[in-house]
Amino acid sequence: MDAPREFDPATLDGLDRGIVGIDGLWCPSCAAAVGRAMTAVPGVTRAQVSFAGGSAALAWEDGTDLGAVARKVSAMGYRLTAPETGGGMEGRIAAEMRRVAIRLAVAVVFGMWTMMLSILLYLNPDNIAAGATGRALALAAGATALPVVVWAGAPILLAGWRTARVGVPGMDSLVALGVTGAVAASFWSLSAGHSEVWFDTSVMLVTLLTLARLVEMATLRQSSRAIAALRAALPETARRIGADGTAREVLASSIRKGEVIRVAAGERVPLDGNLVTGDSSFDTSIMTGESAPREIIQGSAVEAGFVNLSRMIEIDVTAAVGARRIDLMGVDIATALHDRPEIHRLADRLARVIVPLAITLAVLTLVIGLVMDLSAEAAGLRALSVLIIACPCAVAIAAPVSHLAATGAAAASGIHFRTQAASESLGSVRRVLFDKTGTLTEGRPVLRDVHLRAGIERGRALALVAAAEHEVVHPVAQALREAGGGGLVATGSERFENGVSATVDGSDVLVGSRGFLVRNGIELPEEQHDTAGQTAVHMAVDGSWTAQFLLGDAVRPDATGTLSSLRETGIVLGMASGDAAVPCAHVGALVGLQAGEIWSDCTPEDKAALVEAGPGPTAFVGDGVNDTLAIVRADVGIAATDASAATIALADVVIARGGVAAVGKAIAISRKARRVLRQNLVFSVAYNVLALGLAAFGTVPPLAAAGAMAASSLMVIANAGRLRAGAVKSETSEGEDEHSGAATSPGQRADAFTDESSTKKADA
Repeated sequence: MDAPREFDPATLDGLDRGIVGIDGLWCPSCAAAVGRAMTAVPGVTRAQVSFAGGSAALAWEDGTDLGAVARKVSAMGYRLTAPETGGGMEGRIAAEMRRVAIRLAVAVVFGMWTMMLSILLYLNPDNIAAGATGRALALAAGATALPVVVWAGAPILLAGWRTARVGVPGMDSLVALGVTGAVAASFWSLSAGHSEVWFDTSVMLVTLLTLARLVEMATLRQSSRAIAALRAALPETARRIGADGTAREVLASSIRKGEVIRVAAGERVPLDGNLVTGDSSFDTSIMTGESAPREIIQGSAVEAGFVNLSRMIEIDVTAAVGARRIDLMGVDIATALHDRPEIHRLADRLARVIVPLAITLAVLTLVIGLVMDLSAEAAGLRALSVLIIACPCAVAIAAPVSHLAATGAAAASGIHFRTQAASESLGSVRRVLFDKTGTLTEGRPVLRDVHLRAGIERGRALALVAAAEHEVVHPVAQALREAGGGGLVATGSERFENGVSATVDGSDVLVGSRGFLVRNGIELPEEQHDTAGQTAVHMAVDGSWTAQFLLGDAVRPDATGTLSSLRETGIVLGMASGDAAVPCAHVGALVGLQAGEIWSDCTPEDKAALVEAGPGPTAFVGDGVNDTLAIVRADVGIAATDASAATIALADVVIARGGVAAVGKAIAISRKARRVLRQNLVFSVAYNVLALGLAAFGTVPPLAAAGAMAASSLMVIANAGRLRAGAVKSETSEGEDEHSGAATSPGQRADAFTDESSTKKADA
C-alpha cells in the first residue's frame, strides 16, 4: 500500500471542519493522547481521534492555524496526512483487522487449554490440587497462558498503562489491572509452592477485549465503505468546455470553481454549480429521496449526484471536488462515526472508579494485615484475594454477552444490531423519526387509478401510453410501461419538456402533464378526482383527450399498525421527507400522523437538524443516501428494508426483512436487552463490592475468590441467555400461528410491544 500523502492545510481553506489522517498510531491510548494535544491548539474546538481509522475529526474556528496542529502532532512522533477514503481507508482497517484476528486466534487456541487445566484444578478430583499433579497442571496452565498475555494481550496492557499514566484510565486499564494482577498472583503462588493459579482470568479478559476490538473495527470498515459509496455515486470524469467552446472529458477532480462543464441527458451531474443553459428536469433522489423529477430553471443551482433527465445542459461550477455538498455530507458522516458510543463512555467512567479503588484497597489490606501482626504470607494472600475479586470479569462481560444475546434474538426476526451500543440504546429511545419514500411507502411510483374518455378500453389506453413512454428515462414512465406491457411499438417519438409525442399503431399520441397537453391545443375536462399525493399524467390520441393516469407511492401495509403501536408505548413519532407538503400530508394522514409531526421539503441537513433538535434519545429510520446524515446523527440509526448500500453500511440497526413492523420488534428486543444488561451490571457491581469487603477481612481465600469470580461470570452469561431463549419461543409461536392460519394485524403482533408498555415507567 502506498504511503499516505502529507497533510496540506490549504486543502481545508474556507471550511470549519474536516477529516485528517494520522500516521503512526499503534494503540488506542496513543489516539487519546493525540486528541488531547490537538484540542490544546488555539482555535481547535473539537478533535476526536479514531485509532482503528487512523484519522481525526476536527472542528475549528475561523482563522485557526491548522499548520500548528500538524506541528503539534509531529512533535509527539506522529504525522498528519491527507485522509484515506474508500479503498485506502478500508485497506488500512482490513490490515489492522487481520492483525487483531490473528491475536484473537492465538488467544482462543492457547486460552482453551488454560481454561481446561484451570477447571480441573477448580473441580479438584481426588484432591489432585494438593500434590505434584496439581502443581504440574498449574504450571501447564501458566505455560499456555503466556502466549495469550504476552503476545495477544500486549496492545491491551500497553494501552492500559498509557491511559493510566496520563490520568485517564479506561476499560483497557481496568482489564490490564485484572490481567497483570491475576498473572502476578499466579506466579507468586507457584513460587510459594502452591497450585492455586488464576491464569484463566487473564486469558478470559484478553480474549473478550480482543473480540470486542475486532467487532468495533468491522463496524468501522462498513462505515468506510459507506463514505466511499457516497463518492462512488458520482462520475469520476466531467466534460470541461474550453475557451473555443469545445468540450473535453477530464477528471472531475481537475476542474476548479468558475469553469463550465457539459452534462448530457441521462447523465449524472459530477460537480455543484449553476445551470447556465435552458431549463431541465432532474432526478434529485440522491439528496431528496424522491423519485419524482424536479424542474430546475436557468440560473438555479444543481448539485453533484443529480441525474439530468431532459436535455444537454451546461453548468457553471461553484464547488470543486472536496467542497461539493455531498463531500461535506461525507465529512459530517465521518465526524459522527468518530464519536465514542455512550456504552464505551460508561465503561470508561466505571473503570476510573474501580481501578484506583481496587489498587488502594489491596494496598490497605496488605498494610493493615501487617500492622495486625499477620505473617507476610497471610497479609499477601488477603491483598491477593482483593485483586482477584477486583478482576472485572463479570463487569467486563456484562455488556458484551447481553449484546450477543440480543443480536441472536433479533437475527431470528431478520433484524441485525450492528453495534453493541445499538442493542442497548434502541430500547431507550423516546422519539422515532421516519423517512417517507421507501420507508413508510414502497419507494417508487405505481399506477393507482385510470380515468378514461367514454368508448376507450383500459387495456388499449395502457398499451398506448406504455409505447409512447418506451424510451423515456424517468420513474413515472417506467411505472406506466410496467402497467401497460409491451404490446405496441412507437415510431417517430420526440421528447419535450413535461411530455412526449409519438406515433403508435397509426395514431398520434401525446403524453405528459396537463400544461403540456394544453400548450399543444388539447381541451381537457375539468378535474373531477382527488389527486392529493399523486402524480397525474394525461394522454391525448389524435387531438382528443383520452385518459388520465394517477400514480402514487403506496403506503407499506404494516406502517399504520406499527406507528399506532409505537405511539401506545409513549414514543413520540414524526416523519421527515424531502418530498413536497401535499404528498407528505397525504401519506402522514394515512399512517396516523398529525400535521405537527410531519416535516416536508427536508434536505439531508434538515433531517439531521431535526434529529438533534427534538427530545431524545431519537431513532431515525431511512433507506436512501439522503438519509445517511440523519442516520449517523441519531442516537440509533435504522436502515429500513431494501435500503441503499450506503445507508446499510452506516446504520446501527439493519432491517433485513419484516418492513416497518420490524422496527417495533427491534425496539422491544432492545428493551428486554436493557433490562438484562441493568440486571447484569447491578449484580456484577454488587458482587464486586461485597466480595471486596469480605476479601479485605480475610474471609475469602484466593482459591474461593477465583471460584466466586467464575461463578459470577457464569450467572451473567446465563441471565443474558434468557433473551435468546425468549426469541426462540416467540419464533415458534409465530410459526404455529401462521401454520394454523391465525391472522393478526401489524398493531396486534404478540411479540411487537406486548409487555413493553409496562416497562415505560422502569425505563423513564
